[in-house]
Amino acid sequence: MERFLNRTQKQQDAQATQQLRQKRTSGELTRREGSRQRRLTLYNQVVALHKQGGTISGIARQLQIGKQTVRKFIAAKSFPEWGRAQKTRSTIDPYRETLKQFWDQGCHVPQQLWHRLQEQSGFSGGYMLVYRWVQLQKEVDAQALDQSQSPNGATAKGMAPRHLSWSFLRDPSRLEKQEQEILSLTRQQTDVEVVYEFAQQFVKMVRGRKAELLSTWLQDCQISGITELVNFAQGLEQERSALYAALTLSYSNGPVEGKINKLKYIKRSMYGRSGFPLLRQKVLKAA
Repeated sequence: MERFLNRTQKQQDAQATQQLRQKRTSGELTRREGSRQRRLTLYNQVVALHKQGGTISGIARQLQIGKQTVRKFIAAKSFPEWGRAQKTRSTIDPYRETLKQFWDQGCHVPQQLWHRLQEQSGFSGGYMLVYRWVQLQKEVDAQALDQSQSPNGATAKGMAPRHLSWSFLRDPSRLEKQEQEILSLTRQQTDVEVVYEFAQQFVKMVRGRKAELLSTWLQDCQISGITELVNFAQGLEQERSALYAALTLSYSNGPVEGKINKLKYIKRSMYGRSGFPLLRQKVLKAA
């Protein structure tokens, strides 16, 4: 579970970075919507004139647009929306972490950030790249502030994968309020919910010693499509007999493991300076 949550968190971080890079500022979105409305109006005019019997050349002259645009609008069954821009790399991408460091230090003026980036990091890009980054960062900070002030402002990043994995195994009713909120947010993802359900089933199966559920549980894990679950189930399949015995028999190798741990403790206390005869005597005396 820890490996799964660690992988999931890295994927989320990568997606968040990509979304921030591709995201448009509120001003850009406003201008884009205005441009779309003007293009929609022009499309409706072309379609209306064409239905009235207008030729491509005549419509182009009347509306003062290109013939190719008229042909495209006439051939379209509905208003042709703009295609999505391809996700290309930006000149500012390698400098985003440096900009964030300057930002956290209190430098929020685009002109100052641009000069510092040029002087300290050798940035050769234009001022507008830095200006646009600042506008996006302001919106990100504003959203983060709104979330922190809301009662449900907890995020899954509030707990490391190692600690979060234990929340998957514990009884939900025994979790603290903050842990419950973080767990609830984390489980909104489909794969995370699947892993959580398998973890809870495993705990109930072991605590209830329900060996009859083992085969079904292992089979469901292996067809889940989640790499970490599949590998875990395959590993348990190799030790099926031992696992089945643990779920059905009252015997335990706990005492043996305890003796082994005691032996290792005595050996370490000798700092490797004594041989087997002395170790034997110390073990027998301790017994």
